[in-house]
Amino acid sequence: MFKADKGYLILLMFFSPILGLINLFKIKDDRVLIFFGVLFFGIMGSLYVYRPGSDGETHLANAILHYTDMSVEVFFKEFFELATLNSANSVAKDLYLHCISYLAASVFGIPELIHVFAGLVLGYFFSKSVLLLLHNKLSVKKNRILIGFIIVLLLYKSLGAMNSIRMWTGMWIFFYGALSYANTKKKKYLLILLLSIVVHFSYLVVLIPFIGAYIFRRRTHILTIFYLLSFGLTLNFANIENYIPKTSLIESQQDTYVVDSEEDVARMESRNEIKSKINRNFYVTYGEGFFISFLIPGLTLVLLFFFNSKYADDRFNFLMASGIGLFSFSNMVTFSPTISGRVKIIAGLFIIAATIHFLFTLNKYQLSKKNITLLNRILVIFLIASIPMVLFQMSYLIQMLSFFTLVLPPVSWFLGNADFSIREGIGLLF
Repeated sequence: MFKADKGYLILLMFFSPILGLINLFKIKDDRVLIFFGVLFFGIMGSLYVYRPGSDGETHLANAILHYTDMSVEVFFKEFFELATLNSANSVAKDLYLHCISYLAASVFGIPELIHVFAGLVLGYFFSKSVLLLLHNKLSVKKNRILIGFIIVLLLYKSLGAMNSIRMWTGMWIFFYGALSYANTKKKKYLLILLLSIVVHFSYLVVLIPFIGAYIFRRRTHILTIFYLLSFGLTLNFANIENYIPKTSLIESQQDTYVVDSEEDVARMESRNEIKSKINRNFYVTYGEGFFISFLIPGLTLVLLFFFNSKYADDRFNFLMASGIGLFSFSNMVTFSPTISGRVKIIAGLFIIAATIHFLFTLNKYQLSKKNITLLNRILVIFLIASIPMVLFQMSYLIQMLSFFTLVLPPVSWFLGNADFSIREGIGLLF
């Protein structure tokens, strides 16, 4: 790509990020795509609208109240406490949020930069992850089903991850480190894998089933049986409580996430009852939750036939083993609905990635025309059933991003608190 073309695309990104994104799909150079992927996510971070009650607003408020004019001494004191998991009273619960909040509010004096920094980091690992999965396949002709799954991947906890900042950024770091290590066996990628713990400490928990799945990735029949049995298995928190390190941070999070008493059960049931009474659109009811709890297991059942095939390659086996290993674990830790739900979402990423790789290598399996037709019909049904999830993600984005995402992003920067979302802007126009 010529320098003039890069300059034009940079200007286009700052004029209309959406048009810039459309032009990105014409580029086949990995390095250029990573650069513009990071730039795009950074610009999107600058266009984040702080809705009342959102995670993003909470992070901003904490940055303003706790990190403005924070001294270097206090920063490193809290850094050490977080690193040793002994900071139950800290505003930030992870080193990542602690660092970007300090940089934004104290070093640069602009607390809103937390979402710019978050966007840059998310954009880098998201872009690297997608390109790693599509390695050497950018110029390969893709059928509609494959394109459909790539679209699902691109919308799956991507831009929307900037709201919570930590959890889903950690997911893309985890995915990139894991797949890179599986491909190359280079130890530096283990460090990237462990970096996910710095972003969100709960990846300490995710590592446990992941390591088990990696060890058994070639014992496909064992993993398959374990996955099927997991839908009827449940771990008792009391049996594993003694193995959990006793630090102030872990104990405080345990009180929040673990349901191990009648009072906790009553609280969760009350919360679910309130949610069920809310009048929700169909794409909310059948969006992300339905996609993760029903469509992903259904897709997994289809892929299990190929997971146990002699034609399956190492990358497909790794992605499938990771996905079903994590999903099995999530089925068993029902004592913590939060952990169970989050691990299922991470497992879903691996299953979607496995499907994309499988479709690229479908010819290896020597299927008859009849079986290919049957498989295509099943995959089309999955994609049609995924439409509510896609609509849910898009609806989430138009509520999260400034109206000036469409054109002239700098206007959003000058408006500050007077900025409004795409959804609000459409409402004003029509």
